[in-house]
Amino acid sequence: MTEPRVSVVITAYNAAEYLSAAIESVLAQSHPADDVVVVDDGSTDASAAVAQSYAHRGVRLIRQDNQGPGAARNRGIRETSGELVAFLDGDDLWLPNKLERQLAYLVAHPETVMVSCLRWRWDQTTGERHIEYFGVPPGRILAHENVVRNVIGNPSMTLIRRSVFDAVGMFDTQLRWGQDWDLFIRIASYGPVGFVEEPLMIYRWHPGGISHHRGIERLDMFQSIACRGIARIQPAWRRPLLLARRLSWDQCDRAAYASQVGLSRARRVWHAALGLALFPFERPVSKTKRLLRSIFGDDSYAAVGRRLRSVVYRPIGEREGLERF
Repeated sequence: MTEPRVSVVITAYNAAEYLSAAIESVLAQSHPADDVVVVDDGSTDASAAVAQSYAHRGVRLIRQDNQGPGAARNRGIRETSGELVAFLDGDDLWLPNKLERQLAYLVAHPETVMVSCLRWRWDQTTGERHIEYFGVPPGRILAHENVVRNVIGNPSMTLIRRSVFDAVGMFDTQLRWGQDWDLFIRIASYGPVGFVEEPLMIYRWHPGGISHHRGIERLDMFQSIACRGIARIQPAWRRPLLLARRLSWDQCDRAAYASQVGLSRARRVWHAALGLALFPFERPVSKTKRLLRSIFGDDSYAAVGRRLRSVVYRPIGEREGLERF
């Protein structure tokens, strides 16, 4: 049986510092892509020149005025022809077997319309790396879980059948943030989504990434996307519970953001308390910790945690004074 052709769409906006490594990670795949395009979304740095330097290795450069990542990905979809489409943000990386593992999954599961994976998160400021997990526990319905929060990941993690775009549409260019989550909600409602349960890409976090700007507006947009997705869930009786869970997640995210940017204690506590009260049955320990952090502050909370750990893990004979702590 002839394997389906794979097209790769790399999108870049002022990503010259990272783009070469991203392109190299695509060209180093154990299963080569059949078509690779870089869509430069109006960069003002050397991103286009970096992409053009790979023309002799079959990489095509497409330039357009700045229209946002959704429009850039849509342009890449239209400019390619493979039956399968993979995306890579210009500041992310693929591990060498990403396409091979995901292509094998889709061939083995012809009913699946999209496959995702786990990912490494690499903080470019601290060097810290850890694996981030996606998907849903057994027994949960992915289409329902995915309207509460994005459990599929980002476009760099996916391989999608081109026919899906004809059925559900492409990225919504009217959305400043969350275009990928909005599309994934539509795809999960359309057909089965699979996962390769291993990290196949590296998400390179850095302060210049678009996903880290204008936090309150971004959270508002995410909430709007979630509510729109919940409104389409069938049967309708599931919607109130999903909405309560989503509102809880949203308030916890707002509490974390308020702490991150140094907003007032009252605001931090308000969001954290709402997050716990709206749905205390999911992640109760995590939500309680967030509330305590909001009340006492991250530094005081961390200091108490260190003190407790030092007492708890002290040998039995050295624990005098525990009652006084």
